[in-house]
Amino acid sequence: MSDEEYAMVIDLFSKALETPQSLPEPLVKVNKLMVENIEKMMLFQMNSLKAYLDIGINQMRAAAEINDVKSLQSFYKRQTDIAQTVQQKMLHDAKAMSDLATRFKTEMDGLTKTTLEDVLHKAA
Repeated sequence: MSDEEYAMVIDLFSKALETPQSLPEPLVKVNKLMVENIEKMMLFQMNSLKAYLDIGINQMRAAAEINDVKSLQSFYKRQTDIAQTVQQKMLHDAKAMSDLATRFKTEMDGLTKTTLEDVLHKAA
């Protein structure tokens, strides 16, 4: 191998092994999409947790106010309404989380499609 060929091979490997100065744009977009989705899910979950905790605390306060048979009966009568409220909230929350996941998948699919089209276009 001549010195010129040797220098070309070394130069080729040096360029291939260089650390890129910036990350590829699709990777940056995926990272941003992931962070946005995690942030939305965490905010939703924190708000849901607060709502469930408020229901529980209100139940404990109501139970602490029981001081006779009449107030005990009233407390037990309200339990059906509270249970229905919690059930409806849980169904709503499950649907909202499913919608978040579906939206994320759609956005990720769109990003993947755009990236593949761009790569295939550049390769052609």
